[in-house]
Amino acid sequence: MRKFLVLAFSLFLLAGCGKSEDNVVEKFENKVNDIKNYHLTGDMTIQNNEDKYSYNVDVTYLKGDYYRVSLINNENNHEQIILKNSDGIYVVTPSLNKSFKFQSEWPTNSSQSYILETLLKDIKNDGERGVKEDKGNYIITAKANYPNNSDLKTQEITLGEDYLPKKVVVKNSNGITQITMNITKIDTKTKFEKDYFKLQNSVKDSSSTTTSASLEDVVYPMYLPSGTTYSGEELITDEDSERVILTYTGVKPFILIEEASKGSKSHETTSVSGEVVQYANVLGIITETSLNWSENGKEYYLIGESLSKEELLQIASSTATVAISK
Repeated sequence: MRKFLVLAFSLFLLAGCGKSEDNVVEKFENKVNDIKNYHLTGDMTIQNNEDKYSYNVDVTYLKGDYYRVSLINNENNHEQIILKNSDGIYVVTPSLNKSFKFQSEWPTNSSQSYILETLLKDIKNDGERGVKEDKGNYIITAKANYPNNSDLKTQEITLGEDYLPKKVVVKNSNGITQITMNITKIDTKTKFEKDYFKLQNSVKDSSSTTTSASLEDVVYPMYLPSGTTYSGEELITDEDSERVILTYTGVKPFILIEEASKGSKSHETTSVSGEVVQYANVLGIITETSLNWSENGKEYYLIGESLSKEELLQIASSTATVAISK
């Protein structure tokens, strides 16, 4: 009899826990679905091997698929903006007065630790998710979806008493934290109209001067695929810019182009194919064989038909430091 009562009580607790999990997810879902506007701010840290990158994150949302995400690198104050409106998606670099425009399913085609809708989608898509209560907060563990970084496996989403996220931690296959997003504020009473999300509101005035950069400090990738070596470089200079073309040959050959703008110009928008991607210190546009991004006043273009997307990103992120050798 005693064993029967213990078993019955255990089943009761499990049933109660399951119902509690569903209630937490349902309350979060209701919150997100009811929001017409929100302004989210916070700090994000990304760990990439021995390197750590810290960003100031500012997200504005208007129901109807309007987003503006500002990411500022706290080390060099380099800002990039991901903008989505009825015209398409843009990756804007204000310091260069340039933007890339493309069509994509972003942000719902991959995990985004600072966008409520994608957090909810990841939670709902994971039938094995877990929920636990901790000091008035609710921690939801769910699978992460990073198509261009297969080592990112799980995420822990901490909801506060208001059932809105306070913190998101993304871990790799070894359970080591790779991304930490600390959300300092989510204002759901804010009011933003569609005009706020126009491209012109995220770029410089056409009469302003862009930041002048130089190719005096050419950077070389610290990571190379096995069997690939540096072959040579060519410097090309014209009235508006300087660019260096680095060539790598071998098993997986590729070309890396670095370009520095010299003078002032009006805003320039380039239409491209591909998807927006964020990996370590790189925020850019990736295709099956190429990657565009900017950093510290310079633009980079990497192309390699034999490279996987992850190899493209590994090479790009390794250019953060000037190499001691080629």
